[in-house]
Amino acid sequence: WSRFSNMARRAKNNTETPDSKSNSSSGTFSAMLRSPASGTIIKTLEQEADECYQSILLPINERMMGPLPQSEIITSRPMVLLLGNHSSGKSSFINFLVGSEVQKSGVAPTDDSFTLITSGMEDTDQDGPALVGDPDLGFMALRNFGNALISHVQLKVRKNLGLKNVILVDSPGMIDCPAVSAPAHLSTSERLRLSSSSRGRESKYSSEGTFDRGYNFMAVTRWFAEHSDVILLFFDPDKPGTTGETLECLTKALNGMEHKLNIIFNKCDQFNKMHDFARAFGALCWNLSKVIPRKDLPPIYTMCVPTPNQGEGLGKEALLDLHSTRSEVVNKVNNAQERRVDNMISRLDDSTRVLQMYAWVCTAVRKQVNRVWWSVHIQTALVSLAAAGVAAAVYKGKGDLIRRFGQRWDFMHWPVFIGGQTFSLMFYMFTAPRIKKVTAELTEDHNLTKLFEDNYRMQIAEGDEFLHSLWQRVMPRLQLAMRTVGIRAIGHAGRRDNEYLNRILNEDVPRLRRQFARAIGDTASVTPVLQGSVDSM
Repeated sequence: WSRFSNMARRAKNNTETPDSKSNSSSGTFSAMLRSPASGTIIKTLEQEADECYQSILLPINERMMGPLPQSEIITSRPMVLLLGNHSSGKSSFINFLVGSEVQKSGVAPTDDSFTLITSGMEDTDQDGPALVGDPDLGFMALRNFGNALISHVQLKVRKNLGLKNVILVDSPGMIDCPAVSAPAHLSTSERLRLSSSSRGRESKYSSEGTFDRGYNFMAVTRWFAEHSDVILLFFDPDKPGTTGETLECLTKALNGMEHKLNIIFNKCDQFNKMHDFARAFGALCWNLSKVIPRKDLPPIYTMCVPTPNQGEGLGKEALLDLHSTRSEVVNKVNNAQERRVDNMISRLDDSTRVLQMYAWVCTAVRKQVNRVWWSVHIQTALVSLAAAGVAAAVYKGKGDLIRRFGQRWDFMHWPVFIGGQTFSLMFYMFTAPRIKKVTAELTEDHNLTKLFEDNYRMQIAEGDEFLHSLWQRVMPRLQLAMRTVGIRAIGHAGRRDNEYLNRILNEDVPRLRRQFARAIGDTASVTPVLQGSVDSM
């Protein structure tokens, strides 16, 4: 902890950023993306949050085989992910943002790859292997999804872009296509293996066992969503939420990403009648309500991208309103750097709570298993000692036994001792399966949930639903660790580890949030209002 504290103090006084250091290595491809960071305080907060995650949480997580993802390089720049149906306007909006025709656009699907677009010192393109192989860009984890994905990823670096120091990710358009069943020659086990949609691993087949894109599209989209700072999900009037793949993306790939998800209803300038707009917007809301488990839908930004011969559609005032909404979306993209820091602080807070819950429940399980383990071994030791005591009594009184029963009792203590130890071994073999049985019972959902509820009794009594959502993420990982290596092989979280986790939650996360609020000017605008309200009271 002292090492992290010293690092934080040095970072505050250090004006040299990693980007400026890397400018010296102009020989590498990633050096073309480097530029002086804007906002030293923002960069410092980003470094502090990441260092706290890397140097404190990950060592504890690795020792305990915890639920946090393994250490990986964060993407070199803030990232904005654009998702949606084909011809929903993603590429056109990217061209509008950067001020040049970087992406092809059209009514039919024009691109089947994840295309990364960013600014640089010269125009260049890189294919998937070069992008994934560069250790400084932060995309090496994509190779876990297989060669089929790597061949469908590319990077475009362009100079003189209107949007600087942000990576835009244009995703393949989502469509409904005929499913192709898995080959008939595959065995049942191979079908199950191929249909696996486990996170972070390549899968040629979707969860229903059908071939789609050659890689697990939902898992890849999930990876990009987790590493993005702003997510834009596009819909258009022709397909207002009716594409099954788009709705599946909301329920699987974007689950838990609501804090950075923005839903866009694009091309609204194509409507000439308010009746048509109302029907399309209502259809979109109806379809979203089926996959978003909330009574109130999130905000939907109705907008359009300027075109050379753009008509007034629903009227001049309505068109101005669409342009105004588009400006709000553009501002969200421009604020991706600030959003990146906010996401990193949120990730630190969320990861700490997940790891703390994992450690507490794991400790409770360990106590239950240890209680049975000590009970079995103590009982076996007592039986062994009792047998040894009987043998010692026979040896001590063998003189009387010899006089009474004859010379054959001279070595009788050895058979007694051996028989007693054999009995204690049989007793252990009979009682030892209790340990395995108790461990197996504790891995069941209801027993683990009971331990969780016992550890968080007060918070649950207060109606804290957030804990239940965390537990649904922790329990599968804990069950997997217990079933694969056993609870006694999982590392132990000591008192100092718990102090570190509590200090992150109670001190570091609030401090980073306050510093971030001051850096972007939120505190300067909010605090006087609050103080004025208090003074008036």
